[in-house]
Amino acid sequence: MTRVLSPTTRHRNPLNARNPVPSGWGPLARGGPRWRVVVIALACLLFACQPVTNPPTSSAPVAPGVGFNASFILANPGGLLALDNTARTLGRIVDLPPQSAPSTPSLHPSGKSIVFALTPQSDPKRGFGSDLYTVNIDGTGLRAVVQHESDNVFYASPRFDASGNVLYFHRRAAIIQNGSFTGNDDAIERLDLRTGERKRIVKDGADPTISPDGKTLIYVHLKDGQVDALWRADIDGANARPLLQTKDSFWYLQAPRFSPNDCVVVFSAAGHTIARASTRGQFAHLSVPSDLFVVPCDGTGLKSVGQTGDDVVPAWSPDGTKIAYVGQGGFFVLDMKTGVARTVAQGQDFFFGDLLWLK
Repeated sequence: MTRVLSPTTRHRNPLNARNPVPSGWGPLARGGPRWRVVVIALACLLFACQPVTNPPTSSAPVAPGVGFNASFILANPGGLLALDNTARTLGRIVDLPPQSAPSTPSLHPSGKSIVFALTPQSDPKRGFGSDLYTVNIDGTGLRAVVQHESDNVFYASPRFDASGNVLYFHRRAAIIQNGSFTGNDDAIERLDLRTGERKRIVKDGADPTISPDGKTLIYVHLKDGQVDALWRADIDGANARPLLQTKDSFWYLQAPRFSPNDCVVVFSAAGHTIARASTRGQFAHLSVPSDLFVVPCDGTGLKSVGQTGDDVVPAWSPDGTKIAYVGQGGFFVLDMKTGVARTVAQGQDFFFGDLLWLK
């Protein structure tokens, strides 16, 4: 059975170089996201990628109700960690299935629950893949919302609309022909949680983010399965087109996130150029530091707001004045007014992961 890397196999396959592998790759978890991509990808070329065992786990215990006291939720191979406003770990929100890894958590508009992607062990019937789960902030009510239907199907980056009744997410299915991997089928889909109606709305898209007014999707556009550029579309997927109205391009980008208050998007990117000089390979940015960039949703006025050194997943503060991220063993908060990034904490939980800023 052929195995491919999942969109939640941090760093995503290498669609997005940010998710940790859902298992024990040992020193790779400390070696920097881009190098992890290279090693994992080469391993998959040399032999069929099998789900591996004994993922790194956090020493933090499960603490029922701890989510109510949390300022942040961090999804990494240790689980769903509740952090206070100093980035101190309060405990794990919920006990997840053994040898599984969560990623891309998103808050329900009510503030009472989250949805996230989970890469579990290979299922005897459905094979290897990733699913979407929801859980209440207090740790109760863990359940699957979308499960992979067959081997090498992966779900990631779930996002609620403003009503909380509709879920948008990325689906990736590996294309296997005659036992060989030939490519990926990527799309953004829409699921009505009330009726169960599900629809593919954007082809060749990943990692969607929804504007505060609920009218616009911005997402990572893929070309031949590789990251191409940021695109925008109407909320129903119509009028899909490139976002940037400038000649700026990047070797690599990921994790677009709308500000909660304004029509502004932050994203992580490496290899910024004003005009694309040549087509680089998928690992061309390995030695190039990443920056956080912000751009208005009209695609003009792109600017860097700080160098992060590695690919990160930004999380806006609820008031839209700050951005938090983890990477290289640190937890950082960037003040958008001053442009100063402050190191809040350091530790083994902060080499990579997806943050959600609750309060």
